[in-house]
Amino acid sequence: MANLPTRSPTHRDVDMTRLAGLGMEVEELAEAGPLTPDRLIALAEEQGKPVSHYYAALALATELELPAAAVTAVFCAGKCQSWGALDAIDRAAAVWEQRGGGFAITVRSCLDKCEDAPVCEIRTPDGTATLARVKPDELTAALNDALA
Repeated sequence: MANLPTRSPTHRDVDMTRLAGLGMEVEELAEAGPLTPDRLIALAEEQGKPVSHYYAALALATELELPAAAVTAVFCAGKCQSWGALDAIDRAAAVWEQRGGGFAITVRSCLDKCEDAPVCEIRTPDGTATLARVKPDELTAALNDALA
C-alpha cells in the first residue's frame, strides 16, 4: 500500500464484521449468476443497504469476480473508504441506473494510489483515466464523457 493521504479522513470505513456478512450475501447472489450492477443494486435495495457496502465487501472476496465491459469504472474500496470512496461507488451505481447500464462497476482492495484517495479508474478501449480525490459530481462527468 502506498502512502496514505496527509489530510484527515472525511468518512468512516465500513466495519470488517459487517463487510464479512455482506460478503456472504454476495456469495449467495453469485451462485445464481454474474454479479452485474443491476443484480447488486437490486440486492442492496431489497436489503435496505447502500450498494457501495456490497461493492466494498466484494473488494475483500478474492474468489468472486465482477464482469468488465468496454467502459469499466474501477474503484479502490479499501482505505479509500476513509476519504469518500463509498460515495463515489454509490454515484456510479446511480449513473448506471439512470443510463440503463452501458458500463461495468468493479472494485479492488487497493489501486496503489492511496495518497490521492479516493481513487477511481475509468478504463476504456482508448486507455485509462485515473480520477484522484474524486468527488461524485466529477465521477458523473467522467462517466458521461467516457460513454459519449
